[in-house]
Parts: sequence; structure tokens; C-alpha cells
Amino acid sequence: MDMKEVMEHVRGDLRERPNSHFSEVYLRILECGARSTDVHTALYEMLKRDEVKIKDGKWRLVAP
Repeated sequence: MDMKEVMEHVRGDLRERPNSHFSEVYLRILECGARSTDVHTALYEMLKRDEVKIKDGKWRLVAP
């Protein structure tokens, strides 16, 4: 799975399950077949781009 696919899986997961904790998102994406380093990199890139908001330890996509 390449980085673009991993990021799309993360976005899709956060759309379906907003207010998820990091570990929940991380484990669900790993179950899809992504490598752990790719998941870390994808989440880091999304944070840098301000695509994800974290409040009280819960992650959600920023509304466009």
C-alpha cells in the first residue's frame, strides 16, 4: 500500500468514525494492510497540513 492509499484510508476512517483515539485509528489502518511506518508518516503529514484536529485526545477531520 503506498502513502496516498494510506492517507485515503485514514481520511475515510475518520469520516466514518470521528472522535477516535489515535490508537483506534492506528490499529484499524494496520488491519487494512498498511505498514506501521506508513501510518505514522500519513498521520504526521495530515497534522502538518492541518487536515486533522485533536481535542481531548480524539481525532477528527477538519471541515473543508
